[in-house]
Amino acid sequence: MFYYGDIGLEVPENMYYPQEDSLLLAKSLEKLECKGKKCLEIGCGSGFLSILMAKEGAVVTSADINKDAVASATRNSSKNDVNVEALDSDLFGKIDGKFDLIVFNPPYLPVDDKYAHESYDGGKTGRAVIGRFLEGAKDHLTVNGKVLLLISSLTGEKEVIDFAKSCGFTTEVLAREKIDWEELIVLGLQG
Repeated sequence: MFYYGDIGLEVPENMYYPQEDSLLLAKSLEKLECKGKKCLEIGCGSGFLSILMAKEGAVVTSADINKDAVASATRNSSKNDVNVEALDSDLFGKIDGKFDLIVFNPPYLPVDDKYAHESYDGGKTGRAVIGRFLEGAKDHLTVNGKVLLLISSLTGEKEVIDFAKSCGFTTEVLAREKIDWEELIVLGLQG
């Protein structure tokens, strides 16, 4: 079990267990006003951040490429007495509509191993999934919508920011946290 405040989650063994990156995103989310907002979490895993937003009064849609994650997010949202609509989707593939807030803790680690787990495999540069996400995110944001995107110093902060700008976003660093082998960074993006 994973606990955060009044949230309790069952996290199956084959799923990413919320760690420092998830907690940094949670702290960034808690600084935003989510009540009444339409929010989307891409790569929801066990549903931690989706449940956090729903507990703050947001209308939440969750998506994950892993069908087990979708089932886990659905179970966990029910156990935490919130409503989260969870969908099986590769990034925005099955997502309709526009959102006030999109949150993504992507696979961001540079990996050169064809057997790496999808929850952390960001390709050779760590930016493969992030690039695809940024290319589609703006089409799913409301006029004043915002994206919270977690990246790592291993991913290349400048490269991600430059690519986000080329996709039409303004960027700001909302939070940083140094851990043993990297620095975690939460970017706030607006279109």
